[in-house]
Amino acid sequence: MYHLHPRKALLSTKTCVRYVRVLFSSLVGGGPLVYGRGDEPILALSGFYPEDAPAVNLLAFVVYQQARGMLDVPPLAAVPIVNEKAFLEGPAVGEGGDIYFDFLELKTEVVREINRYYHASRPRVVVVFQGGKEFEVVATTDLAAEMLSVKKITPSPHTPEGAFTLKYSHGIVVRIPPNPREFYIISKHIADLLRVAAKLPPVERRPVKVEKRPIYLLHGGKEVDDGVILDNDVHIYLG
Repeated sequence: MYHLHPRKALLSTKTCVRYVRVLFSSLVGGGPLVYGRGDEPILALSGFYPEDAPAVNLLAFVVYQQARGMLDVPPLAAVPIVNEKAFLEGPAVGEGGDIYFDFLELKTEVVREINRYYHASRPRVVVVFQGGKEFEVVATTDLAAEMLSVKKITPSPHTPEGAFTLKYSHGIVVRIPPNPREFYIISKHIADLLRVAAKLPPVERRPVKVEKRPIYLLHGGKEVDDGVILDNDVHIYLG
């Protein structure tokens, strides 16, 4: 019966990974990792660590309300559980280190898969939902911070919000407190923010020619005879 009542499930203090993925598959389509068609202006990520459980539930609750016509949210693609092992069991280094800090070096297959989807879809906004003590929204670009009336941050380029800001997207981090009773209010506020964010112009970088390295091709580069054409700034931080 648990699976027949999304609101009851998502307004709890626990997260069932299988349930969340089945819900996203039925409401958004795609999977088993990334859910969405590929033309959505917003890509949402969550589920890196156990403390992200409220954020995963809130993200799923927003998608559920959108599907039921209860919430006006722009088209949204999502990876609700990025690192299942760490999400369920605690910090896990996996095959190439902490997945949350792997979005620049792309050592893990799960991040490479998200990265492939990202370069194919080029969303204008990437939103990272995290657990937190209090509700907070911050942005990674001046324009996003100004339009959303939130604080600007400069994240590590190794994080998803940092790496994607170096490419084609504005980054937004949403921290969700562990209090499901507040989810109705928070979800409405997030919907308002996402409607504004979806109208932001895409981040544009001047194309540059860099040396021929496989990592640059993984980051969306186009191979030419004497190098790789890259229209983002990840090369500055890869060394």
